[in-house]
Amino acid sequence: MPYTARTTRISSAPARTPHLPHDCRRALALLLALCLAVCAGACGAASGTSATAAPTGGTNSAQGTVSVAMQPYVAEQMVLQRDAPITLSGLIARQDGEVDASAITVTLTGDGTRRAGKTTVKDNRFTATLDALPASETPYELTVAYGDQTVFHLNTVYIGDVFVASGQSNMELNYQQYYGTADRARRNLGSAFTLSDLPALVDDPGIHFIRAAHTTEGADFPVDSVMDGQWKPCTGTDAQYLGYLPQLFAQRLRADEPHVPIGIIQTAWGGTPIRDHVPGGRIYKNHIAPLRGMRIAGVIWYQGCNDAWQLQNALDYEARFSTLINDYRTVFEDPQMPFLYVQLARWGGAQYTQYVRQAQLDTLTDPNLKNTANLAMTVTIDTDKGTSSVIHPLGKDIIAARMASQWRAIRAHKAIPSGPLAAAARRTGDGTVQLTFQSDTAQGLRAMKPDYSLSASADAVATATSQPVEGFEVADSSGEFHKATASINGDTVILRCPQVRAISQVRYLWAGEPHSDSLLYNASALPASPFILAVSR
Repeated sequence: MPYTARTTRISSAPARTPHLPHDCRRALALLLALCLAVCAGACGAASGTSATAAPTGGTNSAQGTVSVAMQPYVAEQMVLQRDAPITLSGLIARQDGEVDASAITVTLTGDGTRRAGKTTVKDNRFTATLDALPASETPYELTVAYGDQTVFHLNTVYIGDVFVASGQSNMELNYQQYYGTADRARRNLGSAFTLSDLPALVDDPGIHFIRAAHTTEGADFPVDSVMDGQWKPCTGTDAQYLGYLPQLFAQRLRADEPHVPIGIIQTAWGGTPIRDHVPGGRIYKNHIAPLRGMRIAGVIWYQGCNDAWQLQNALDYEARFSTLINDYRTVFEDPQMPFLYVQLARWGGAQYTQYVRQAQLDTLTDPNLKNTANLAMTVTIDTDKGTSSVIHPLGKDIIAARMASQWRAIRAHKAIPSGPLAAAARRTGDGTVQLTFQSDTAQGLRAMKPDYSLSASADAVATATSQPVEGFEVADSSGEFHKATASINGDTVILRCPQVRAISQVRYLWAGEPHSDSLLYNASALPASPFILAVSR
């Protein structure tokens, strides 16, 4: 969707608004387009239509005609982040002279109050910063005025929690794109499950979303045409266009705080490698960088399958992922911005899935991260409800519940829930190996049987079992792995393998699609992450 140039005399002009530091050449092109639009208005172009499609009012002859262009995501029913300064920007051009910064006002009106922002202008870009507001289901009106004339107006703007839902297809996965026709359903269901097994779509007018289009040519944050130029509520048939995972995540948050609207900016794009999402990549350039300066509650991320096809991509994943987290936090101007991500679920289609999982685990403690606060990984090795034969398995409801639990902990400044995370493997005197785990992740270690049936749910993922934990393997310096028996000893695990005298490596569930009837959990009924570790003496 192109940017719309707002002017008091014409309804729209075919201009695209960039973020100036991101691409100055586009900014100059837009400024020229704005000036041409202004001139067209002065020559008698048609007047504006509705408040959502064009501004109300006009400028007087002394001030001259003014055009304003906002980013496409600044649209009706949008959600702005609560409890944080609100920054809004756009490009402005005036027909008969320079723009007077003191004449620009940006206001949010609602809840019986009118709040104006402090506005600056540089290179014909205006930026307004408004004081933080609490969450409100009662909508505000957003107005941009030049002098006493309105040049841009939105009737409905909410204040709540805004999340960017990014990654590839398992985040993007929605009914319309993946199951909306017989052919799409056939490709994505396989023989693993049927349409009736999909989770129910959320129906909540307090959840609003906007979706980026699958294009990066000549546009900053191109809005998908299905959005009709505005944010949509997650209700009725509109819910078919929002990913299952982000809408189920939002539903959990709304259950906790029903007075807080949730906004989802969905930039996920199926089939894309992580290099497209980092600085220099096409998705980062056109979908993420244009959001610079916007404050959000956090990012939810599910990606990695595309990088599991080639070994080098899998080995490079951790470095790219830590770079991505650092840069996303820079874009959104929050060095501790919550970043919640999903470790790859079971699937054997790509050869190096287990390597990407390891990279995702290692990212939690990556020394290249500028800040490890508010970083959370959701383990999904037990969530697929027995549908691991397809790349888009069921279980998004279980994943959403775990991510929502992490978000609650971050909001409350508590320890982030996690399953056992292996920290070290140490050889003991009797030829066994003792596994220890990261702090606060190994309380109440136990064996549990995952429910790989279609009836599994967030409240019933696994059940207690007397069967020993399976899935551990050990190797000596030859690199040949053998199954190991595991016994739980307090908050540690002891591994034994008579075939291997000098154990030098330990791994757990090291396969794309591991099959074990008894997995390692902690007292919170959260599963241990798959891993591989070198053994120390």
